[in-house]
Amino acid sequence: MNLPVFIARRYFSAKKSPLVTVIGRVAVLGIAVSTAAMILILSVMNGMNRFVADRFGSMDADLKIEAVKGKYFEENGLLRQVAQTSGVQAVSGVLEDQALLAYGDQNVMVQLKGVDSLYGHVSGIVEQIYSGSYDLDYNDYAAFAVMGGGVYDQLQIPPTRAEACLLYAVDGSLLDNPFAMQQAISSFPLYPSGLFSSIPEYDNRYVFCHIGFARQMFHSQNALSSIELKVSPGHRIKDVKKSLRASLGEGFTVKDRMEQQQTLFKSMKAEKLIVIAVFAFVMLIATFTMVADQMLLMYEKRRDIAILSGMGLENGRLRKLFFFNGLLVCVWGTLSGLLAGSLLAFGQQKFGWVKLGGGSGNYITDAYPVYWQPGDLLLVLCVGLAVGMLASALPLKQVCVFAGKPAEKE
Repeated sequence: MNLPVFIARRYFSAKKSPLVTVIGRVAVLGIAVSTAAMILILSVMNGMNRFVADRFGSMDADLKIEAVKGKYFEENGLLRQVAQTSGVQAVSGVLEDQALLAYGDQNVMVQLKGVDSLYGHVSGIVEQIYSGSYDLDYNDYAAFAVMGGGVYDQLQIPPTRAEACLLYAVDGSLLDNPFAMQQAISSFPLYPSGLFSSIPEYDNRYVFCHIGFARQMFHSQNALSSIELKVSPGHRIKDVKKSLRASLGEGFTVKDRMEQQQTLFKSMKAEKLIVIAVFAFVMLIATFTMVADQMLLMYEKRRDIAILSGMGLENGRLRKLFFFNGLLVCVWGTLSGLLAGSLLAFGQQKFGWVKLGGGSGNYITDAYPVYWQPGDLLLVLCVGLAVGMLASALPLKQVCVFAGKPAEKE
């Protein structure tokens, strides 16, 4: 057995002076607490990210096709072509653009999304309606629409409403003509047939109407802004995505749910990296106690160091001895923290110990969403070992003082 490793194990488990024992335990506790906190914070972030992704998944389609250039593109048989692709269960044409919705003195900029009759099979919009019904009918005098609860609240529409909202839309093709500015803006009465609740990004912006009405408002006959589709069970989304890219050519992009919300998910990853960096710094601060423990242990074992040095043990091997001892302290604290943090994360994930609003039911979810991932365990272990190795190496030059030998050049 390697002599420095053997002695380091003996020093780690042997009885020490009360001061060194207390400081050693405080060092282990500090590393364990910071490691457990890091596991818990990452698990909470995973739970939040997964919760948000699920909420987006209830509104976004499996795949979304958009033109590379331009806001709109002509349908020209694309819906039929996409529907005939292997693995596609349902296809819906969408025309989406900005509009202004007014009620009384209140005005709200909304994203008017015109959809066809198959959109309910592509998206989970129907399941998100909490008031009214999924009615998108329209005629020459008025139109019905499903709007987000946030839009409804911003307009301050009373429950006993008798008047319609007014929807204003702009015909972009006429904006370049200064003599046709007035004709470029059209308005139409709009009644909310239902209200949906998903996430603020949709609740506060989106209004769903029939695609025929949207084309009428935007003066874009036979135009689409996107094609949304649902993948058949048993087929992989990435395989269907690959087939669509090959058949549609370079003029169109095919996005899955992650790519449809690319900015959001990138910001989530960035937040996670920032949290990891902050907690790595916290763990480094927690290891300062371990540095003090190492120096006190060297002072307590100064006689042993002198004897080992006199017997011919080089300074490098003496340093390795105390380096491994510090590493054992770090590993013990890190593993204890990983176990404690994982148990707490699993408990919250399964039993929901910590409630939102005391479990009153006023929130979308009753308990803080937590999701434990094995990758986080490996990541925190690597961070803990890296910080521990750094902290173990800091006091090693002190060994030469107690050995009575000049420090060797590295």
